Amino acid sequence: MKPFAAPDFSPGAGDEIKRHFQIILRMKKRILFLGFLLMVFGLQIDAQTLKNIHRHNQPVLRIPTHLIDKVETAEINGAQVLQVRQLNGYVSEIPLAQIDSITHSEGEAVDPAQLGNLRTASVMGVVTGPTGAPVNNAIVLSPYGGEQTETDLNGVFFLNNILVYDKLGYITITKAGFHQGSRSFLPLETGSNRVNVQLLTMTQSGTFSAASGGTVTSGLLQLTFPANAVTLNGLPYTETVNVYAQALDPTSNSMFEQMPGELLGGLNDSLRLLRSFGMASVELRDANMNELQLDTNVFVAMIFNIPTSLQAEAPQTIDWWSFDEVQGIWMHEGVAQRQGNQYIGQASHFTWWNLDVPNTFNDFFGAIYSVGGSAISNAQVNFISPTLGTGITYTNSEGLFSGRVPRNQSINLSIYLTCNTSNDWTLTQSETFFSGTDLLVGTYTVALTGNYPITGTVVTCSGQPVISGYVKMGLQIYPAIDGQYTIHACLGENFIQGFETTFPDSIIASDLIAVQVTSLGVEVSDLLCCNQVVGIVSDVDGITYPTIFIGNQFCMAENLRTSKYSNGDQIPNVIEDQQWSELTSGA
Repeated sequence: MKPFAAPDFSPGAGDEIKRHFQIILRMKKRILFLGFLLMVFGLQIDAQTLKNIHRHNQPVLRIPTHLIDKVETAEINGAQVLQVRQLNGYVSEIPLAQIDSITHSEGEAVDPAQLGNLRTASVMGVVTGPTGAPVNNAIVLSPYGGEQTETDLNGVFFLNNILVYDKLGYITITKAGFHQGSRSFLPLETGSNRVNVQLLTMTQSGTFSAASGGTVTSGLLQLTFPANAVTLNGLPYTETVNVYAQALDPTSNSMFEQMPGELLGGLNDSLRLLRSFGMASVELRDANMNELQLDTNVFVAMIFNIPTSLQAEAPQTIDWWSFDEVQGIWMHEGVAQRQGNQYIGQASHFTWWNLDVPNTFNDFFGAIYSVGGSAISNAQVNFISPTLGTGITYTNSEGLFSGRVPRNQSINLSIYLTCNTSNDWTLTQSETFFSGTDLLVGTYTVALTGNYPITGTVVTCSGQPVISGYVKMGLQIYPAIDGQYTIHACLGENFIQGFETTFPDSIIASDLIAVQVTSLGVEVSDLLCCNQVVGIVSDVDGITYPTIFIGNQFCMAENLRTSKYSNGDQIPNVIEDQQWSELTSGA
């Protein structure tokens, strides 16, 4: 890519920019801009400096200063905005009312023209732990705008009208005892975006003496630390270092729910779709769980074992990336070398690290409907390509999905549904298309075999459709839009339960009801949400159950569905009447 010229910071140009920012000072009356003015006009800004425009103390725009032509204010539709004009003509516009401060920092950032304009979107999702059990009370944050909420007892969250870019939305999930999770996504134009996130437990992988260094292994990953490489609050640390590492298997579809962000990276100011050959999170802590970091200019060798199925196509040299927890994308850090069936990369700090082959890509927007015309919600959509492997996304309540696919390749699109209480997905439809070089839009009509609709309404205790809510069937979550929902389920008995989430910090549930699904489908009577949910309990299988307060005690709001006793022994499943009548032991 041809490098951009440095911006004009001559006295005349500086006076023009200064005049516009004096307008901001008068309008916003924010003392924080004084620091910005001093930095712009009192210091020489080099080509590696980033301009950071903040909202709620979060940077909503990070742009390399060497891309900037002019910064000025303007009135757009009656509102004052800050315009950041690039040398290539692209203009980022941010309402002044959203700006808290403007700072500069050193580092890397993607050209904002690659991300598009800032706008708002909504996202809902489900957060689980390693066993698939929901994680409640996890903090879900939108880093671009500062909006946040918490997951409920089913691990469900809703974030409405958060700041996103046209090409990138991003949320983080934090819960004590887990590595931080996150998800990036291509925002839909309409409807709420759907994501699934699996948090990884903070499990100690090993220890070493900071004074002498050492080696720690975690799954496919080995870490080699030199002596005197660790600091605490910027000062040398010489005691025991506890290492918490999680290496992901790049051949497993579970990686797509466990990894941070998505497989999207920034390279030479542009975005690339990535194919992972190894990924890991590393955190260093002292005995009191204080975070430790590497000393400046110290590197740690990260050695990844290449999975057997990837060894034939693993390149000799591969691009080396770290995850930017502010922007929600992977940043290029150099290259890693292959030695035998291992890759060796050098880490200068600790976050998530990734070995990837980059590729150009197209955005893809699609919709999935049944033959009868109903939207298929919570479908898993897989994109499989020859060079970038598998990508996974999910449909929202309106059957809409979005994703990214590599350019000029034959892509297999596969649609999966689940209709039982497990997380097993069943292939429903598959087809192949050529991705070309342009935006892709596709509508798919699925001839469901063995899946039939359950329809109904989630209502408040007074009988009105809920403003915000969802239906839970097994481990799956289906949003209820204005109270209405459609679930595609298997023949036979299925159990569903409605939840009202209209009011923050208040979850109200319906009774758990059995639904007998036939080949004609079934319309369910209203799911009446009257039970205030106050907590959850779980059984030995990891299945969670809401609890309600009745009289003077807490009671389970659902029947126990475990398959094991508390000591782990299997409970016999007896279905013959004669055998049942003769039993003298539990079943």
